[in-house]
Amino acid sequence: MPQLREKRNFVRHRGDGQLTLLHTHANARHIQGSLINFSEQGISFFSYRPVTPGTTVIVRASGENYRQLPPGGQCLLRSMGFCTVKWCQETKREGVPMHEMGAVYVMPY
Repeated sequence: MPQLREKRNFVRHRGDGQLTLLHTHANARHIQGSLINFSEQGISFFSYRPVTPGTTVIVRASGENYRQLPPGGQCLLRSMGFCTVKWCQETKREGVPMHEMGAVYVMPY
């Protein structure tokens, strides 16, 4: 089995909490998701609905995302920001079909 090369440039921090994905074009619906992890460069999350790689969305994190962060630590999770979805794969969580996705923040960092 081939070994996958790690492409991440920043340390990932585990997270938990709800996200809302807002499409940047007016006639698309909002998508609810849940945070998996985050870094300075981007986020990983899952949702019942897929988002096509290359799509730019506005990601809004709820206040519950910040409860798990250590006090006084550097918070790298943005409460709201533009992201471009880089990958999307179908998976199952507790037997339920889901879509796990990774997205990078659109500049500036």
